[in-house]
Amino acid sequence: MANPFVWFDLRTKDAAKSRSFYEQLFGWDVAEVPVGGANVTMVGGEKPWASVVPHGGEHAGWFPYVQVDDLDAATKKAKKLGATVLQAPAEGPAGTYTPIREPGGAVFALFQPRA
Repeated sequence: MANPFVWFDLRTKDAAKSRSFYEQLFGWDVAEVPVGGANVTMVGGEKPWASVVPHGGEHAGWFPYVQVDDLDAATKKAKKLGATVLQAPAEGPAGTYTPIREPGGAVFALFQPRA
């Protein structure tokens, strides 16, 4: 499949409660992992696929990332198709991402991994 979902952030107002919920409901392996100079709560053990992010603003919930080959080109195309760019491109631990809202209202990030 071209352009798959490659990562998810769980943006939550209470990270501890969310972590406990998913650990108990699904038995997910959730652990603190050192990233840069901080610890990040990751889901997935040896092969993490999501992080739990304290988030008090809009867009709480699951926030997916879709991998693209060229972030600038994908962002321009998304805008042309009616998407709203929610913030300028930002650097994350694994690459650069741009959060957008598609015309139907769903929010996700276009993501280009580091080379």
